[in-house]
Amino acid sequence: MRIHVLDASALYRYLTNGAAEEIVARVLMDAAAAGNPVLMSVVNWGEVYYTLAKQIGLNKTENLMIGLADKLPVSVVGVAVEDAVRAARLKAQYNLPYADAFAAALTRGQHVLVTADVEHFERVPKLRLLKLPRAKKADA
Repeated sequence: MRIHVLDASALYRYLTNGAAEEIVARVLMDAAAAGNPVLMSVVNWGEVYYTLAKQIGLNKTENLMIGLADKLPVSVVGVAVEDAVRAARLKAQYNLPYADAFAAALTRGQHVLVTADVEHFERVPKLRLLKLPRAKKADA
């Protein structure tokens, strides 16, 4: 059973019809059809929230994000102390942005991370990636 983990760039692209949103849509559809969750750290969920809020305002963002929970097979995973330590180690070892380290930590070396931030995550050995193409200036 293949489990995917979304980072903020992947969900953001999906929600804004950005570059390669169809790849993220396929991951979500395949997961729903197989009855598998797609995982996302609550830290990365928050990244998407604040990025959208800056662009479309808090009210629209709130309505959009609340509706997602019922529509998508995404399981938002909270952060325990062990998760924070795992992310901090990845940040320290591979100089990942801290929020990205939570996405990498959530894979636990077993799941596939869906990301457009390839240059960050390629630093981490044995991290399995589903690489989204580079964005145009308007995409994240």
